[in-house]
Amino acid sequence: MTHPIDSISFAAAAERLRGVVRRTPLVPFDVGDERIELRLKLECLQETGAFKARGAWNQISQLSAAERAAGVVTVSSGNHGKALSWAAQRAGVRCTVVMPADAYRNKIEACREFGAEVVLGETRAQCEVLCAERVAAGATLVHPYDAARTIEGAGTVGLEIAEAWPEVDVVVVPVGGGGLLAGTSLALRQTLGSRLLIVGCEPEGAPSMKLSLERGHAVALERITTKVQGLCPPHSGKLNTEICGRTVDSVVLMSDPQIYAAQAELVLRGGWTVEPAGACSVAVVLQGKLPQLALRGRSISNPVRVVAVVSGGNPDPDQLARLRA
Repeated sequence: MTHPIDSISFAAAAERLRGVVRRTPLVPFDVGDERIELRLKLECLQETGAFKARGAWNQISQLSAAERAAGVVTVSSGNHGKALSWAAQRAGVRCTVVMPADAYRNKIEACREFGAEVVLGETRAQCEVLCAERVAAGATLVHPYDAARTIEGAGTVGLEIAEAWPEVDVVVVPVGGGGLLAGTSLALRQTLGSRLLIVGCEPEGAPSMKLSLERGHAVALERITTKVQGLCPPHSGKLNTEICGRTVDSVVLMSDPQIYAAQAELVLRGGWTVEPAGACSVAVVLQGKLPQLALRGRSISNPVRVVAVVSGGNPDPDQLARLRA
């Protein structure tokens, strides 16, 4: 039986995505440390405002005729739901997004604006039940992170980093369910090999990937305390955990205040619209949490070359307004 990892081809995904999603830029960002040359992979500038457009289109573009006719369904707190709604509308496919009732209102409305039916659940468990009912009725589940085609699409981020800056030494990637980290890290290992460090980052209040890698299997969190939406699913994906166990060097935990502080830097100094989840990777650099191995012997003439993936740009409008006030 073929393993799902064996079916992943980032080159094939890149071809499907060509002309549909954007090839986002790598932009220099000064962090005040002459030992570090940081560039930001600005997926906040992507279609629908997040990297999720990559996996969503890679999924939709491979549906069979029967699957297209039956429609698709997913559970999402926002960015994946928005991306799937956009991709489905573009392809003429019916889409249902099951969302937690406390999701950002702008993300709920964005799904509706792209023509999706939005169903709200009071709890994560209820959302899963509502989604399962629609799958039982014939809809195709498009998982936001724990699926080979989703990982394959997300991994084109890593492919673009390798092509744009093959000299990179460290890549830092935010982690929710782990689809972006799994895809990006696997693509980087396939293209640049083992010489670079790949670091995941997630909130202290939702350390699902860190715990999963420590225990050797995907684990469910008993308690989630972070307020950073997008980085707090109840568990990391099974396939994502397996891939990250092979490809990722470490996972760093950041506090909510550190993540929000990095968002403020990107919004106020950089001028980009970035949601807190998208700023987690930059928080690692700003807070001096890069692996010490990466900084050993570095100087202004020999800086460590770092890419931080800014994964999304769909903040809560009220939170963004308060930040800019």
